[in-house]
Amino acid sequence: MNRFRIIMSLSFLLTFCSSAAADDLQQGIHGMRWGAAVSEYNHLTRIRETDRVAYYINSDMIYRASNQPVTAVIYGFYEDRLFAVFIKLHTPDQFNNLKRHFSAKYGKPKVEINQENRQSAYRWEDADIKIKLKMNESDLEIKLAMYYSPLAEQLNEERLENIPDDVFIRPPPETGRTVKSAPLLDK
Repeated sequence: MNRFRIIMSLSFLLTFCSSAAADDLQQGIHGMRWGAAVSEYNHLTRIRETDRVAYYINSDMIYRASNQPVTAVIYGFYEDRLFAVFIKLHTPDQFNNLKRHFSAKYGKPKVEINQENRQSAYRWEDADIKIKLKMNESDLEIKLAMYYSPLAEQLNEERLENIPDDVFIRPPPETGRTVKSAPLLDK
Protein backbone atom coordinates (compact mmCIF):
# COMPACT_ATOMS: atom_id res chain seq x y z
CA MET A 1 0.00 0.00 0.00
CA ASN A 2 2.81 2.43 0.85
CA ARG A 3 4.53 1.67 -2.45
CA PHE A 4 1.29 2.56 -4.30
CA ARG A 5 1.04 5.90 -2.43
CA ILE A 6 4.67 6.72 -3.18
CA ILE A 7 4.23 5.91 -6.87
CA MET A 8 1.01 7.98 -7.06
CA SER A 9 2.66 10.89 -5.23
CA LEU A 10 5.67 10.83 -7.55
CA SER A 11 3.40 10.59 -10.58
CA PHE A 12 1.38 13.60 -9.42
CA LEU A 13 4.54 15.58 -8.69
CA LEU A 14 6.05 14.83 -12.11
CA THR A 15 2.79 15.75 -13.86
CA PHE A 16 2.49 18.99 -11.87
CA CYS A 17 6.12 19.99 -12.49
CA SER A 18 5.99 19.22 -16.20
CA SER A 19 2.74 21.16 -16.72
CA ALA A 20 4.09 24.11 -14.72
CA ALA A 21 7.28 24.11 -16.78
CA ALA A 22 5.33 23.83 -20.03
CA ASP A 23 3.47 27.03 -19.24
CA ASP A 24 6.64 28.98 -18.46
CA LEU A 25 7.34 31.03 -21.57
CA GLN A 26 10.76 31.92 -20.13
CA GLN A 27 11.83 28.36 -20.95
CA GLY A 28 10.49 28.37 -24.52
CA ILE A 29 7.42 27.32 -26.42
CA HIS A 30 6.13 24.04 -27.87
CA GLY A 31 9.06 22.11 -26.47
CA MET A 32 11.64 24.43 -28.04
CA ARG A 33 14.01 26.53 -25.96
CA TRP A 34 14.59 30.21 -26.72
CA GLY A 35 18.02 30.66 -28.25
CA ALA A 36 18.29 27.00 -29.27
CA ALA A 37 19.68 26.08 -32.69
CA VAL A 38 17.21 25.07 -35.37
CA SER A 39 19.26 21.91 -35.93
CA GLU A 40 17.95 20.64 -32.57
CA TYR A 41 14.43 20.41 -34.03
CA ASN A 42 14.20 18.05 -36.99
CA HIS A 43 10.38 18.34 -37.09
CA LEU A 44 10.50 21.88 -38.52
CA THR A 45 10.20 22.85 -42.17
CA ARG A 46 11.81 26.04 -43.46
CA ILE A 47 9.30 28.15 -45.38
CA ARG A 48 11.21 31.39 -45.95
CA GLU A 49 14.62 32.93 -45.40
CA THR A 50 15.80 36.53 -45.55
CA ASP A 51 19.25 37.75 -44.60
CA ARG A 52 20.04 36.19 -41.23
CA VAL A 53 16.42 35.26 -40.38
CA ALA A 54 14.67 32.02 -41.31
CA TYR A 55 11.05 31.10 -40.69
CA TYR A 56 9.89 27.55 -39.94
CA ILE A 57 6.67 25.69 -39.27
CA ASN A 58 5.82 22.32 -37.81
CA SER A 59 3.57 21.03 -40.60
CA ASP A 60 2.75 17.95 -38.51
CA MET A 61 0.98 19.99 -35.82
CA ILE A 62 -2.20 22.04 -35.67
CA TYR A 63 -2.47 24.21 -32.57
CA ARG A 64 -5.72 25.22 -30.92
CA ALA A 65 -6.78 28.22 -28.87
CA SER A 66 -10.29 28.52 -27.42
CA ASN A 67 -11.00 25.02 -28.79
CA GLN A 68 -10.56 26.32 -32.33
CA PRO A 69 -7.65 25.79 -34.72
CA VAL A 70 -5.02 28.50 -34.98
CA THR A 71 -4.41 29.66 -38.54
CA ALA A 72 -0.60 29.51 -38.42
CA VAL A 73 2.35 29.18 -36.04
CA ILE A 74 5.68 30.36 -37.45
CA TYR A 75 8.98 30.04 -35.60
CA GLY A 76 11.62 32.68 -36.27
CA PHE A 77 15.30 31.83 -36.08
CA TYR A 78 17.86 34.63 -36.13
CA GLU A 79 21.35 33.43 -37.02
CA ASP A 80 20.09 29.86 -36.44
CA ARG A 81 18.70 30.59 -32.92
CA LEU A 82 15.01 30.64 -31.89
CA PHE A 83 14.12 34.25 -31.20
CA ALA A 84 10.37 34.51 -31.88
CA VAL A 85 7.11 32.77 -32.59
CA PHE A 86 4.48 34.44 -34.76
CA ILE A 87 0.91 33.19 -34.53
CA LYS A 88 -1.99 34.11 -36.73
CA LEU A 89 -5.25 33.61 -34.87
CA HIS A 90 -8.58 32.68 -36.36
CA THR A 91 -11.28 34.39 -34.27
CA PRO A 92 -11.89 37.33 -31.92
CA ASP A 93 -12.77 34.73 -29.26
CA GLN A 94 -9.19 33.44 -29.42
CA PHE A 95 -7.94 37.03 -29.12
CA ASN A 96 -10.09 37.75 -26.06
CA ASN A 97 -9.23 34.49 -24.30
CA LEU A 98 -5.50 34.99 -24.85
CA LYS A 99 -5.78 38.60 -23.68
CA ARG A 100 -7.39 37.36 -20.44
CA HIS A 101 -4.81 34.59 -20.06
CA PHE A 102 -1.81 36.89 -20.45
CA SER A 103 -3.37 39.58 -18.24
CA ALA A 104 -3.97 37.05 -15.47
CA LYS A 105 -0.45 35.67 -15.77
CA TYR A 106 1.58 38.84 -16.47
CA GLY A 107 -0.61 41.68 -15.21
CA LYS A 108 -2.08 44.71 -16.88
CA PRO A 109 -0.81 45.13 -20.46
CA LYS A 110 0.40 48.24 -22.21
CA VAL A 111 -2.42 49.07 -24.60
CA GLU A 112 -2.21 50.89 -27.93
CA ILE A 113 -5.47 51.67 -29.71
CA ASN A 114 -5.55 53.29 -33.12
CA GLN A 115 -9.14 54.40 -33.75
CA GLU A 116 -8.39 55.45 -37.31
CA ASN A 117 -7.12 52.00 -38.33
CA ARG A 118 -9.43 50.16 -35.90
CA GLN A 119 -6.40 48.36 -34.53
CA SER A 120 -5.59 47.46 -30.94
CA ALA A 121 -2.37 46.03 -29.55
CA TYR A 122 -1.68 44.65 -26.09
CA ARG A 123 1.86 44.15 -24.81
CA TRP A 124 3.22 42.23 -21.84
CA GLU A 125 6.79 41.69 -20.71
CA ASP A 126 8.16 38.97 -18.47
CA ALA A 127 11.93 39.12 -17.99
CA ASP A 128 13.39 38.13 -21.39
CA ILE A 129 10.03 37.54 -23.11
CA LYS A 130 7.93 40.16 -24.86
CA ILE A 131 4.37 39.31 -25.88
CA LYS A 132 2.31 41.30 -28.36
CA LEU A 133 -1.32 40.51 -29.17
CA LYS A 134 -2.76 42.59 -31.99
CA MET A 135 -6.13 42.78 -33.74
CA ASN A 136 -7.16 44.83 -36.74
CA GLU A 137 -10.96 44.96 -36.56
CA SER A 138 -11.46 46.21 -40.11
CA ASP A 139 -10.08 43.05 -41.72
CA LEU A 140 -10.16 40.75 -38.65
CA GLU A 141 -6.43 40.16 -38.84
CA ILE A 142 -5.38 38.83 -35.45
CA LYS A 143 -1.76 38.11 -34.55
CA LEU A 144 0.17 37.04 -31.49
CA ALA A 145 3.94 37.38 -31.34
CA MET A 146 6.36 36.32 -28.62
CA TYR A 147 9.95 37.50 -28.68
CA TYR A 148 13.05 36.40 -26.84
CA SER A 149 14.62 39.80 -26.13
CA PRO A 150 18.32 38.85 -26.06
CA LEU A 151 18.07 37.88 -29.75
CA ALA A 152 15.06 39.89 -30.95
CA GLU A 153 16.52 43.22 -29.86
CA GLN A 154 19.26 42.73 -32.44
CA LEU A 155 16.61 43.04 -35.14
CA ASN A 156 14.55 46.10 -35.96
CA GLU A 157 11.04 45.71 -34.50
CA GLU A 158 9.48 46.98 -37.72
CA ARG A 159 11.23 44.19 -39.58
CA LEU A 160 9.92 41.66 -37.06
CA GLU A 161 6.33 42.79 -37.49
CA ASN A 162 6.25 42.77 -41.29
CA ILE A 163 6.26 39.10 -42.16
CA PRO A 164 4.85 38.62 -45.67
CA ASP A 165 1.33 37.16 -45.68
CA ASP A 166 2.35 34.19 -47.82
CA VAL A 167 4.44 32.92 -44.90
CA PHE A 168 1.20 32.24 -43.04
CA ILE A 169 -0.06 29.82 -45.71
CA ARG A 170 0.18 26.33 -44.25
CA PRO A 171 1.76 23.77 -46.59
CA PRO A 172 0.40 20.22 -46.41
CA PRO A 173 2.26 17.71 -44.21
CA GLU A 174 4.80 15.45 -45.85
CA THR A 175 3.36 12.24 -47.28
CA GLY A 176 2.84 9.56 -44.70
CA ARG A 177 3.23 11.86 -41.69
CA THR A 178 0.46 12.21 -39.14
CA VAL A 179 -0.82 15.66 -38.23
CA LYS A 180 -1.32 16.12 -34.49
CA SER A 181 -3.38 18.68 -32.61
CA ALA A 182 -2.30 20.46 -29.41
CA PRO A 183 -3.22 23.51 -27.34
CA LEU A 184 -1.40 26.67 -28.35
CA LEU A 185 -0.50 27.37 -24.72
CA ASP A 186 -0.61 25.02 -21.78
CA LYS A 187 -2.66 26.56 -19.00
